[in-house]
Amino acid sequence: MSHKKTKLQNIKNAKITLQLAILLLCVFICDGNARAVGQSYKDCKTCPEMVVVPSGSYISYSQKNISGTSLQQKISFQNSFSLSKFEITFNEWDECVKNRQCSQIPDDHKWGRGMRPVINVKYSDIIQYLGWLSKLTGYTYRLPSESEWEYAAMADNRNIYSQETRLKKGLRNCRDCETKWSGIKSAPVGQFPPNSLGLHDMLGNVFEYVQDCWTKNRNTIPANGLPIIWENCPSKVIKGGAWYYLSKAAHPRFRARNNINFASYILGFRVLGEMKQK
Repeated sequence: MSHKKTKLQNIKNAKITLQLAILLLCVFICDGNARAVGQSYKDCKTCPEMVVVPSGSYISYSQKNISGTSLQQKISFQNSFSLSKFEITFNEWDECVKNRQCSQIPDDHKWGRGMRPVINVKYSDIIQYLGWLSKLTGYTYRLPSESEWEYAAMADNRNIYSQETRLKKGLRNCRDCETKWSGIKSAPVGQFPPNSLGLHDMLGNVFEYVQDCWTKNRNTIPANGLPIIWENCPSKVIKGGAWYYLSKAAHPRFRARNNINFASYILGFRVLGEMKQK
């Protein structure tokens, strides 16, 4: 092949490569359903701001077994998903009430509504909110599983449970975290630095509901990160710690429970958005 033909062929190949790159970029950007990892977006004006969490894996630990050692298990997520950037706020909840899709107007404990995390909601109330968001947007909104929540909370340290993930003073809202809200009340969302995914208040402020039914240990965790649930379970797992609790509760591994029929001023929630439309 002559030098001239080779040059023309190289130009042709470069054009094809450029066209393919533009096509892929358009699929990614022009498609309203495309979501980039770390991207922040809203599915509607009054919807919660969401952040895309990448697929991947982390090591989860069960409670100590009879020999006194903790069992390790690798949990893997084949698909990305999104989590609300902040805990769901009174502003966001009140939109659901305004649209007559949420029947409960929760008490704010005289702390103020607005951008504070919504509290004093029961599990059944949360299901109403999730149903409204899903119907409004065409996407499935739900609570995260315990494993999905842990994976996102451990964004800065996924391979091991390290004591380094415990809180430094003044960086989260917990009883001994030395903030102006510590041990007194919840803080408005977004007052503290986010984790590396861009998620705020995963640790501290208010506990967050997850899908899983309460079990005493995590010895039978699904390897694909699905929740452990059964019909009519009386209590759900709550994660993340709260303004009223010591910093040891504001750790990705810490877990507690709440009766689904009880509302509390230390408990709110965060939503997960599935990436594909229904």
